[in-house]
Amino acid sequence: MSTVTPFQTVGPYWSIGLRTGFEPPAVGQPGVRVVVRGRLIDGAGAGIPDGILEWWHLGLVSIQRSTTENGGSFVIETLKAPHLAIRVLGRGILTQYVTRLYFADDPDTAADPVLKLVPQHRRTTLLAQPTSAGEYSFDVVVQGENETVFFDI
Repeated sequence: MSTVTPFQTVGPYWSIGLRTGFEPPAVGQPGVRVVVRGRLIDGAGAGIPDGILEWWHLGLVSIQRSTTENGGSFVIETLKAPHLAIRVLGRGILTQYVTRLYFADDPDTAADPVLKLVPQHRRTTLLAQPTSAGEYSFDVVVQGENETVFFDI
């Protein structure tokens, strides 16, 4: 009698080697500190509780990382920049999901050449909205009706 082998996907291997990069930028690093809070959401609208987001910041030497908690929530303290690149990792994600975060209250955002390539009605999926002084809200939706724009790089 044969049995079906369980489906296997990449990770999560967070505890094995991806623990670095969860720290905020070093004290004294020039720039405006901001906190981004959001959720990593699947196609059914449920939060992904065991994901990881890698944040690439133009002015920082290292990659920052944030893990998702129950309900898919995440938080990262970083420095404000014209945009942040994000790579999404998680159970069942077999391709590279890469997106960008732009700050909705930044007057230069509308002039960004990459953002201009995104259809107008989809740009809102890339905009972090201010919620209070120095804090922003930004959700990443991996598929479905409100899917975040991902870039093929």
